[in-house]
Formats: sequence, C-alpha cells, structure tokens
Amino acid sequence: MPIKLSIPLIRKAVKSSSGRFVGEANLKLAGVMVLLTHRDGEYWIILNRRSMTVKHHKGEISFPGGSKDVTDSDLLFTALRETQEEMGINPEEVEVLGKIDVTPTQTGFLICPFVGIIDHPYKFSLSKSEVESILEIPLSGLFSTNYRCDEIKSSKDQLQKVPVYSFDGNVVYGATARILNNLAELIKAA
Repeated sequence: MPIKLSIPLIRKAVKSSSGRFVGEANLKLAGVMVLLTHRDGEYWIILNRRSMTVKHHKGEISFPGGSKDVTDSDLLFTALRETQEEMGINPEEVEVLGKIDVTPTQTGFLICPFVGIIDHPYKFSLSKSEVESILEIPLSGLFSTNYRCDEIKSSKDQLQKVPVYSFDGNVVYGATARILNNLAELIKAA
C-alpha cells in the first residue's frame, strides 16, 4: 500500500531522526536544505543542478546549501543563508520541519540536512554562478523502484550498497541520494 504523504507525517519522521553520526571528526561542516513544496495534490522535492563554475561537485544535482561560515550562528542558519544565496528563497518563507541524520562525504564534508517546505509557486532567483537549473522530483518517487536503484560501490576494500535515484534522465547519487534515502526511511518508519 502506498504511503499517504502529509506534512504531519513528514514532521513526525523528521522529529524521529536522532541526527546521529559516527565517523571522522575532522570533516568540514556544511548545512543543506531539503526543500519540499506541494502542488497538484503531491509533495515535491526541490533540487538544483550545480553550475560548472563552482569549486565542488560541478554539474551535480544537490540540495541548496554549503559550508558553515565563521559568522553563521549554526548549521540551520548556514542552510537558510545558502538557500537564499543560491536560489533566492527568503529564509522567512521556509517552514523548517526539522533536521535529519548528518551525512559525511568523500570530499571531506559533514552535511547536516534540514527539511523545510515552501509555498508553490515560488519565484526563484538563481545565482547563475552556483546553480544551473532547478529540478523538482516527486517525494513519492523515493518509495518507487521506478526511480531508485542500488549500486554496489567499493570503498576502503569493502563493497557497499548505495542508493541512486534517476528522474527524467537526471541521476542523483552520492550524499544527496543518501540524504534522500534517509528521509524515505524516516518517513516509512513514522
């Protein structure tokens, strides 16, 4: 039976996250915003395709966000600041539902994802130096084998199963896919 997605369910799922992480302590802190919107009776996840001029992850699909600046009060501030810089979304217009599990990257970052929702339609103002385009994927797609496949990856002499999502020819992998997978697991368990 399909999961009936709703803000109360998503809020419950996000609140159930411990924000846990076990791993290296010398990673650079980053905050990202897992943005949701509701349209046509369905919840959608808003992602961006990074430009080819950014320092890290050129052309990849990701959440808005970035490294914590020394002047940022916390990682939520970082995520909201970066979301505004990259996509023109006013922080006051994001209803933050909570934080989910932190995720390390192979490039030396520890990503703290926050989940928030914005009204639809939203007039985005993209920073073309950072963001090439916006993509919207159905939240329900996280629960469908039509969109998700697992790949086997070799890491530190071990084989690992990692999630990969594909939507309309756009492939989401790495930390972004792991964050999406974590959100899906939390929603399923709520």
